[in-house]
Amino acid sequence: MTSRLSLFLSISTVLPVLVSCGAPPSTEPSPAVLMSQTQALADGTPATTGVLAFLNDRSTTLAVLDTEVPLDVRAAQGLIAWRAGPDGVENTADDRRFVSIAQVDAVPYVGPAALADLEWYARGTGRVTELPVDALVGSFDGVPFNVAEARRALEAANTRSGSNLATDFGLAPAAVQSILAARPIFHMVELSRLAHVDSAALNLLKTGTRAAPAGDPCTDQSTCQAGLVCEGRPNDNSSPYGRCVGAPPPQTGNGTCSVFVPCDAGYVCAGVPSGLSEGWCRPAWMAGTFTHYADVTLSSTSPLVETSQPVVGLATVPEDIIVELDLAHTAPHRLVLTLVDPGGDTALLWDGPNEGTPPSRISVTRGISRDASVNGRWRLRIANPAGVGSGTLRAWKLSLTSRYD
Repeated sequence: MTSRLSLFLSISTVLPVLVSCGAPPSTEPSPAVLMSQTQALADGTPATTGVLAFLNDRSTTLAVLDTEVPLDVRAAQGLIAWRAGPDGVENTADDRRFVSIAQVDAVPYVGPAALADLEWYARGTGRVTELPVDALVGSFDGVPFNVAEARRALEAANTRSGSNLATDFGLAPAAVQSILAARPIFHMVELSRLAHVDSAALNLLKTGTRAAPAGDPCTDQSTCQAGLVCEGRPNDNSSPYGRCVGAPPPQTGNGTCSVFVPCDAGYVCAGVPSGLSEGWCRPAWMAGTFTHYADVTLSSTSPLVETSQPVVGLATVPEDIIVELDLAHTAPHRLVLTLVDPGGDTALLWDGPNEGTPPSRISVTRGISRDASVNGRWRLRIANPAGVGSGTLRAWKLSLTSRYD
């Protein structure tokens, strides 16, 4: 991977905030911005999958790339020409499909800015799936939207009456007419490019749907609907969000549970994921799974690598802690894996030199206190003390259940 490729995903987390006029960035990021990024683009991540699906879609024509995204016309022409194959004619036997971002990046005039433009468009049109509700969709006319905010704004645009949009939301008559004429509106790019739907209109839609339902991200009590509370905001600034949940119910539902005796609807069985034969029922919102697409290179000359994942929206302390690894390495039995919780407690996940090749799923039963904070930044460390072998941590997943301390 070139250096510009390895920076694409992290660029996308910064550039959308800087975008204005309902369009993606149109200039190359500054070297300072590029050098400040650490997250590498991994093939197989939701963002990359969305970009490749968009480029391989036959409805993605030169006009779409040139005027809709929009890309530099030379980059757009190059992408279509590569897809058409050596004969330069689409829908013939030598047509090609993009299967990696490396292929996209290799097309002339495609660089970091074009890749960021493509991801912005893929996110804004809903082609990037599997995003958490607090993930950034993009910035439209300078107004940033996460997934939950975008869904609520589009629901209002598609379902509220014209008088409601004008009176309760304060939208200008011209903006209201544009929205009504365009219904149904399927994504944020379409909404942001309607005539008269400018930054002011988008801000009004965002603030007018600010009160979030259960399960949506929140920043404080005022951002949840009546009767809900904002739970699980980290104290370490790893994320500004918690989750809106109902007033805390009894922690144990219908009491104890097992694989064969499930909890009542709306509860999960804690304890059993850690290997217990009998567990206890917790409200479903007290459990969560958090995935980090790391794409971290594990070289023989890097004795220690660390990658992190913020956890939000749970209760106060952890119960079950399960780590799943997507790890490829030529000498995995040489690796030492540790997990660090938000408070700094460390668990030895796996000691390769003494325990052999690590499994893909590890239940944490040692080292981390069940009285420490569950919300905040969790860190996975991979050490190679012998400096033998190399590989890649493609992704890791942290599944947790929690309770109130």
